Amino acid sequence: MKYSYTAVATFLICVILSACQTAPKGPLPPNDFTFNAPRAKTKEAIVAAFLPRNYQIVRDSDLQLVMDRPANDNFGAQLLFGSQFNGVPNARVMLTFLGDNPTSVNARLFIVTNPGSGFEQQTDITNNADGRASIAKAMAIAQTTLAASK
Repeated sequence: MKYSYTAVATFLICVILSACQTAPKGPLPPNDFTFNAPRAKTKEAIVAAFLPRNYQIVRDSDLQLVMDRPANDNFGAQLLFGSQFNGVPNARVMLTFLGDNPTSVNARLFIVTNPGSGFEQQTDITNNADGRASIAKAMAIAQTTLAASK
């Protein structure tokens, strides 16, 4: 079997580039947060922090809040998790609330293929460092909002 020089060169470049990938440095940002406020006020502050980021509320109950936004700014997510029916997956944040003043919040992250359809598939990406950093930033905004309202 004969290979062209272009194919061999492309293969070698891919191997070299994949060897250059590095593991994240340091610990992952947290996905558990504690707010010294009632549950209802905590939820309001969190929603206020996420709505400017184009998140929309999908489900809301006493103990859980689920918000989605299109992942149209992430080409890798579109490439890996897009489908022929919907090329843009959703980024989903699932927040679980425990306690009331102080309120503990646990955040889980998902990429959702075919969002809003009967064929929706969720992929857990809670251990993604960039996603966790984004959640930690939004939670810091929520904590600042709560502190300012006191």
